[in-house]
Amino acid sequence: MDIQIYDPSTVELIEKIYEQKRNLSEEVLETLSQLEEVAYGQEDFALRGFVHFHIADALYSFEKGYESFRENLAKAVSYFELSGEYELLARAYNYVAVDALNNGSFDVAYLYLMNAMHTCEKIENKYLLSIINNNIGQVYARMHSYEKAIHFVRIGTKLQSLSPKDDFYYYQNMINGYFSEGMLCSLMEDAAGAKEADAAIARLEEEAGISNIPSIFMPISMLRLIISMMEGNEEEFEVRSEDIIEKLQDARRVYDFITDIEDFCHILIEHDKLDTAEQVLKIVKNTVEASPVIQMKRIVSSLEIAYFEKMGDIESVNLHLREQYHLAEEQQAEQNRIYQYSIDLINIMNEQRREQQRIRLENEMLQSQVQKDPLTGLANRLKLDQAIPSMLEDAKNKGTFFAVSMMDVDKFKEYNDSYGHLAGDLCLQRVANVIQEVSDRHGLLCARFGGDEFVMLYEGKSDEEIMGIAHELSRTILEQNIAFEGMGENGRVSISQGICNSLPLEGKDHNDFLNEADNALYAVKKNIALPGKKESVRLVHL
Repeated sequence: MDIQIYDPSTVELIEKIYEQKRNLSEEVLETLSQLEEVAYGQEDFALRGFVHFHIADALYSFEKGYESFRENLAKAVSYFELSGEYELLARAYNYVAVDALNNGSFDVAYLYLMNAMHTCEKIENKYLLSIINNNIGQVYARMHSYEKAIHFVRIGTKLQSLSPKDDFYYYQNMINGYFSEGMLCSLMEDAAGAKEADAAIARLEEEAGISNIPSIFMPISMLRLIISMMEGNEEEFEVRSEDIIEKLQDARRVYDFITDIEDFCHILIEHDKLDTAEQVLKIVKNTVEASPVIQMKRIVSSLEIAYFEKMGDIESVNLHLREQYHLAEEQQAEQNRIYQYSIDLINIMNEQRREQQRIRLENEMLQSQVQKDPLTGLANRLKLDQAIPSMLEDAKNKGTFFAVSMMDVDKFKEYNDSYGHLAGDLCLQRVANVIQEVSDRHGLLCARFGGDEFVMLYEGKSDEEIMGIAHELSRTILEQNIAFEGMGENGRVSISQGICNSLPLEGKDHNDFLNEADNALYAVKKNIALPGKKESVRLVHL
């Protein structure tokens, strides 16, 4: 979102929010509340979406109000949909997907990751696409489809490598990508692949000289411990085990990488490294107990079952199986809430799309009314003035003929004086209906020029074609049998037409066509007083 379009006080609030988030300050929620007042004080959907997205992010980061987190995320998605803020919309979809993935709803996660990907493709943001592909890989990994998981993780890492290296998250995301690849290789017992991923991580560490960020180095430590175990290096394994336990004890948010810990512990248990697995499980269990996310508790419980099975402790296995049963019931209820949340989100977006469609149609109707003559329903002078220059320019570019026909109702003032203005309006409406029908039949544009005068525009028509249409129009109006004693023995309303048809010439514009057509119409009108009116149409050239 371009924050420079806002006034200085709003920009100051936004920059303060960014700073407070970087410093992990909970005061950001108060600043966001101030910005929320600004956003709702004006019809700015993008700013409203921005506020709700960052409220959701802060609530997640500070482990506050899990339901409020989802509510704000849903509002953010809705407002980004309305405002067309595709980058932030893709981020919000990704967030919804991560939440669903953390709760074990893989289908919902995949659905919103696809939404995020399609949205992101509109803006060709490789950075976001890399994160989304990596998360798709995590969905497949949770379903134990490791080859597909590696495929998407590698796409994500390749896309991330195309991002600017001076980006704050470049090295963090690159390392996370290679870590995911290394862990997946470990799960597939591919020691060579795991080592290759670790070597790529080592190169990035050296290149970046980055400090000990837990979100990066905790997973790296896990991968390197697993590699030492797979290589049978017991001494290194023991050293790295102590390092892992120390890092876990000091970690503030263990559940940020709970699925990594799940894979890590499964590998440890599978390879009979039970002492290390036990210590890790004790630390993680204490942290996860306070989490509202049932899936995390199920992960720890499942690991404990695998651990006690390996130990041959059937009593403890049975105890944790009962715990699993109750957790499964709780998770089913939570998944039902996620499905409902997902459905509600879809309904909100559909409702807003319908509202947008209604507003668009109303705007089109208003625009149409502005460009329509209220009496006859034909295009009005405004529409005509917009259309003539562009049609003439189009004919000039194509090298085709362009024609303007000026027409009016014969002796219309006399008709009005004889029958009254109401009858005169009805007469104009019937004439206009015929003009519209003939125009539609031949794909022409017609408009009311003013009073009883009308205009018809032709493009790419020969003199013969135009005269054929003009006579058809005159004949059809006579066939309406609109009585008019002032027209002598015919006794019917008729029209006269003056037409200018020509190739567009340099130095000549649409006004020249209108003037020549008007002159031709005037010449026709002079004949009206003559007995038997010899012509109703005259065609001239520039």
